[in-house]
Amino acid sequence: MSAEAESKAIEYDISALVRQFALSPAEAHDILWNEIHELERAARIRDFVPVLALKHVKEFLRSSPPSDLIYGLA
Repeated sequence: MSAEAESKAIEYDISALVRQFALSPAEAHDILWNEIHELERAARIRDFVPVLALKHVKEFLRSSPPSDLIYGLA
């Protein structure tokens, strides 16, 4: 989606929020953008989950030898 099309879609969404929930345009804009930014932040965090998982597994395996895991001693 182009930036212009995205901007128009967001303007439409803000107008819909204003009508549906009796908000001022500024309130609707702030609420919507805050949510967009929060979701973008969460999406960036999700990109690092596999990296963090690998790091945790390596730390765990360094503290518990793999043979302990195989024989149920961990």
